[in-house]
Amino acid sequence: MPNRILNPEVSGALSSLIAYTAAHSPYYRDQAWAKSVRGGASVALKNIPVTTKSTVREHTDRFHISAVPPSEGKVITKYTSGSSGHPMEIRQTERFHAISYRERARMLRDWGYERYPSVVKIKNPVVDQPRGTIERGRDRGQLVHILYTGDAGEAVDFIAKTGSHVLQNRPSMCAAILEHAADKGVTLPLELVTTMSELVSDQFRMMIRSRPGCRLVDRYASVENLMIACECAQCGAYHPADRQLVLEVLDDNDRPVKAGKMGRVIITSLFNFAMPVIRYDIGDYAVVGEAGSCPRGAMSLTRIVGRERNVFKLPGGQKVMPYLAPEAVSNAGLQQFKMVQRSLAEIELLYIPRGDVELSSAHAQQLVDEYMGPGFKVRCIRVDNLPLAPNGKYMMHECLI
Repeated sequence: MPNRILNPEVSGALSSLIAYTAAHSPYYRDQAWAKSVRGGASVALKNIPVTTKSTVREHTDRFHISAVPPSEGKVITKYTSGSSGHPMEIRQTERFHAISYRERARMLRDWGYERYPSVVKIKNPVVDQPRGTIERGRDRGQLVHILYTGDAGEAVDFIAKTGSHVLQNRPSMCAAILEHAADKGVTLPLELVTTMSELVSDQFRMMIRSRPGCRLVDRYASVENLMIACECAQCGAYHPADRQLVLEVLDDNDRPVKAGKMGRVIITSLFNFAMPVIRYDIGDYAVVGEAGSCPRGAMSLTRIVGRERNVFKLPGGQKVMPYLAPEAVSNAGLQQFKMVQRSLAEIELLYIPRGDVELSSAHAQQLVDEYMGPGFKVRCIRVDNLPLAPNGKYMMHECLI
């Protein structure tokens, strides 16, 4: 069973997706459950095997549907970032994009997103949009300003010039922008910072909370599934985009995890008839919240942990969620940090200090023992810049074993 009960509308969409996939998907149609569906049987979602990301990566073309119904609109092709070294060709339909867009708007409505007249988006430069390129357009009445740059100073000047109250970018770039503005004594008019694509650090959340009148809303999404979940303005947890997908969080035996526990994120997108993937293990881990704790959503995620490479391992095979309390990090005088596991017994703590602070190995060991438990030997290294992943993302925790 999923970690929640499906409403009738979603249940109907799920049944249609299962029937369509059983009939048309080259990958699924020869599986036993698909043959049963074609024979007129009803198959519960929990009885369909989980599909791993490695399977989709290795057999991508077998998930593509060659003849998509005209009702789904044009087929859109895009590629994953290729951080694994193997970008995947993802196919989606116009209808799927439209439904996801409506779901995004619904989930941001509680934050008052639509009432702001203009939004600034900072994007990484690409071949067709080199550094310094500016684009402007309208989206449902909002004026959208886009600047392609990786320079925080340029972004600060651009935001100040537009007078926009909303900033959208990766957490690491947003943090760099706010830090640069503070260093230069520039007051930005920001009231809402919307982030995506990276894990949000507790230090960044503290930075936002320290700005009067400014709030942070983080969105959880992927190239394959588009909108997955969004932070709730009421409870602060992440609620699934449950009008377009079914989200499960499972343990290593494919059983739903209990509240407060970490598990694998499993997605079934309901409306992508160009490339249906049922019970897709997207490679992420998350912590499940208490069911029914917020009227805004029956299910919640209290923390997005990230990919398996963001989860640390102990010699006995147990998985550990990397975590250091933000107050402890701040008290230690760290501006930013990254933990890297290079062996089952060793962690490197790379850090950028505030001022001339030097973090001792003993203090670093104490922090890890207190918040993650014993079992790791810590080596701390002071750096000027934290390394980024090949796709340009900042990873606060990285397991290299």
